[in-house]
Amino acid sequence: MTLMVRSYPAFIVVLALACEPAPKAEQPNKGASPAPKSAAPESKSESKAKPKPEPVRLPPAPEGAVIIDGVYVQTCVEPHGCPPMLQDGGAKHCKELTLGRLSWQLPTLEQLESWKDEAALSGFDVFHWSGSAWDEDPTQFWIYDPGSGSKTTAKPDRKPFTIRCVARPG
Repeated sequence: MTLMVRSYPAFIVVLALACEPAPKAEQPNKGASPAPKSAAPESKSESKAKPKPEPVRLPPAPEGAVIIDGVYVQTCVEPHGCPPMLQDGGAKHCKELTLGRLSWQLPTLEQLESWKDEAALSGFDVFHWSGSAWDEDPTQFWIYDPGSGSKTTAKPDRKPFTIRCVARPG
């Protein structure tokens, strides 16, 4: 019991020191110039002042395509329609597309999702094939309806869905 009594006051001293308020900074004399500020870590307001890098300017989209999020997207306006096809046939169709002499492919699921309510595109009320395989079953691919926002997966030979191709600049 004596051992506990002796360690108890030491605990109180440590606790009292921890709770003691920090010493106040000295106030400068009236008429004296303020002390220079020391270099402090960059604040949020200073980071906002940094200029943002200018976005990469892309060449204009070829006829039948628009630029969305830095990627050329097929508009599906004739004569560059977006046919309903099976997924494998759609992937081949995109690779063979010669629009603007670009390399076209099926969009990723994320690209399809970014097109929701995009006024520059037509034919939104149907499911579109993506080139994104489902992680849980790589034999299935994501399909997405940009009009409703619905998505699910399907086997590539399930049935024809819209093929809308994308191309990266360059």
